[in-house]
Amino acid sequence: MQMQGQQFDKALLPFKDTTLLEHQHTKLKQWFQRVYISCKQPYSFKAAYLIEATSHFNPLVGMAHALSTLKAPLIFIPVDMPFISKESLLKLYENRLKACLIYLKSAEGFYLPNLCQLTALSYLKEALASGQEKVGALFQQIGFGVEVQESKEFSNLNTYTDYTEALNG
Repeated sequence: MQMQGQQFDKALLPFKDTTLLEHQHTKLKQWFQRVYISCKQPYSFKAAYLIEATSHFNPLVGMAHALSTLKAPLIFIPVDMPFISKESLLKLYENRLKACLIYLKSAEGFYLPNLCQLTALSYLKEALASGQEKVGALFQQIGFGVEVQESKEFSNLNTYTDYTEALNG
């Protein structure tokens, strides 16, 4: 995220009484037995990290790395979506047999969070190898979208304005 001409790691932005990443990690640990953080280098708090060897930033890279490492179906939740509910994630699980990748589909066009079966790994690798890095294009090709209503829950903190609105709203 860019603020005042400088690039910041949005995972480290203050959120509630901690950082955005720690907030998400704490929340998700209440819902899941295991929570992993896919990143380029570990952060300062204790967590299970999946360290990506590449310097390339793309959600597909992290997804492919996590599936290759853990060899199990996974739910991917971006750090910049702090209002996601357990109920919405359950919708992914309820639809898990409809495709190798299930995503929450909004009018805004966000494709994360999603549930990825191990069988999606070959599609992710193929997309990355061919230079196809558009998340939406791949998800529409191989996935099943679960329609959701627009709400604050699906707010994605991509910009500093989005972030400040989330803090104040």
